[in-house]
Amino acid sequence: MEINSKTARKDNFGAVRAVESIRFIAVHYTGNWGDTAKNNADYFARERVGASAHYFVDESEVWRSVSDERTAWHVGANRYYHPECRNANSIGVEICMQDKQGLLRQPSIDRAAELVRELMQRYRIPAERVVRHYDVTHKLCPAPMVSDPALWQGFQRQLVQEVENEMKYYETIDEIPAGELRDTVQMLIDRKAIAGNGSGLHLSEDMVRMMVYNRRMGLYR
Repeated sequence: MEINSKTARKDNFGAVRAVESIRFIAVHYTGNWGDTAKNNADYFARERVGASAHYFVDESEVWRSVSDERTAWHVGANRYYHPECRNANSIGVEICMQDKQGLLRQPSIDRAAELVRELMQRYRIPAERVVRHYDVTHKLCPAPMVSDPALWQGFQRQLVQEVENEMKYYETIDEIPAGELRDTVQMLIDRKAIAGNGSGLHLSEDMVRMMVYNRRMGLYR
């Protein structure tokens, strides 16, 4: 999935954290009618808000506002209803969920589910640790998924849908397209982060893309 980036103002998010601390994904909605992911990224980059989210999603784009290695302020509260999920151990995903008439934008939800699946894979987060903002603080967010639990249940089903038969797997290094994809996997083989000598890999396309993303983010030192 292509992810655009525009970093929020420094006074809108918190400290550096270890990516190993990321254990939850909290789903939000922007609450605005007809907005875009880029609108929101621009706003948080420009204005002092004292709040933030890692990602904004609409039906066309994903924009990263806070890096995963930083704490975003998206589920802070004086009282918590979830025993563990907090800003410091979660990623916040905001969905541009309503059109200009206030109607549901299902394609935005679908794209958000795709992003969340990638984040689940990257940080080994099971579906039961993907929660609504409401589940953490009882704030009415994302409101459509609180007022209509079936909408939330449908989103959860998207996170665990079976894609095994549709997904392409690479069994050898030579099957991986030449260029950045193959170079990244070869680098990890050479560093013994991936076992073997380039055969019997069984790496999905999504896994290889995540490796490239992580390399671009400087996670492989």
